[in-house]
Amino acid sequence: MITTVTLNPAIDRAYVINNFQPNTRYMVDDVKVSAGGKGLNVARVAAMLGEKVNATGLLGGVTGKFVQEELDKLNISTSFVWINEATRVFTAIVDPVNNTETFLSEKGPAVTKKELNAFVKEFVKTLKYSEIMIASGSVPPGLPKTIYGDMVKIARDNNVKMIIDACGSYLVEAIKAKPFMIKPNLHELKELVGYDLDSEYKIVYESKYICKQGIEVVAISLGDKGAIFTTKDGVYKICAPKISAVNTVGCGDAFVAGCAVALFRKRDLPDAFKLAVAAGTANAMERQIGHIDPEIVEKFYQETKLKRLD
Repeated sequence: MITTVTLNPAIDRAYVINNFQPNTRYMVDDVKVSAGGKGLNVARVAAMLGEKVNATGLLGGVTGKFVQEELDKLNISTSFVWINEATRVFTAIVDPVNNTETFLSEKGPAVTKKELNAFVKEFVKTLKYSEIMIASGSVPPGLPKTIYGDMVKIARDNNVKMIIDACGSYLVEAIKAKPFMIKPNLHELKELVGYDLDSEYKIVYESKYICKQGIEVVAISLGDKGAIFTTKDGVYKICAPKISAVNTVGCGDAFVAGCAVALFRKRDLPDAFKLAVAAGTANAMERQIGHIDPEIVEKFYQETKLKRLD
C-alpha cells in the first residue's frame, strides 16, 4: 500500500475571480472546496490512478472533520491522530484574466508533545502495511525541525521507501537521514544550496551532490518545463507536454503521486519519472486542487520525452 503523511492538512478553498484587484469587493465567480494539504493531494491523485491509499497525519476540530469526510467519500483509508486545535484553511485566488494566483496559508494548529508522541506510534503502525511512504508539506507549530528526518530513519529501519517533499530546515534534516527520494522544486533547491541556479548545468551539479549523500532519487520539478531526475545511474530530463494551464496548485503533489504509483507497480525509474510529469501536467488542466483525469495522464505519459543529460 501507498501511505501519505500530512502533518498540516487543510481545507483548500480555490476562488476564481476574474480581474482580481486588492481593496475591492467581489462576487466570487466560482469556488472549489476540498480536503487539502500536500500529502492529501498526493493521496487523492494516487487513488484516482487506481491504487489503494492510506492517509495519516494530524487532524483537529470541525475543519478536520470535513477533511475526514471528504477522504471517506473517495474511499481513501485513514489513520489520523486527532489533536485539540483545529485544522487550518488554505485559500487560493485564481484570476484567469490576468493569469495570476494569490495564496493565503494559515500556519496551522499548535501540536503538543503528547499529540506528537501519539502520531509517532501511529506512524510506526502504518509502516507494517506500507511499501511506499510519502511525507510532504508544511509542519505545524510545536513539531521539531527533525520530524521528517526522524520519520525517514524509522522507515529505513523497516525497509519502507520514503519520499520527502519539504523545504527549508525540514528538508535539510530529512536529507541527513537519507530518504529514497526528495522532490524540491527549483525555488526550494535554490534555497537549499544557497545560490541562484541559473543554468541546467548548476541544477544537475547540485542534484548529483545531493544524490551522493545517499539519496536514491533527486527529482527537481521545473513547472511547465518538466523535471530533472538524478540517480546514481544517471541524470534524466523529461519535458512536459505543452498545455494551457488553468491551475498550478497541486501539480507538484500530482507529480509525486504519479512517481509513487509507478514505483509501487514495480516499473523502472525512467518510467516512473515519465508518469510523474504526466500526472503533474494533467493536474494543471483541472480547476480542482490535486485532481487528475487518468485518461489524460495516460495520454501525456505517451507524449512525454525523456533524455539523458550525462
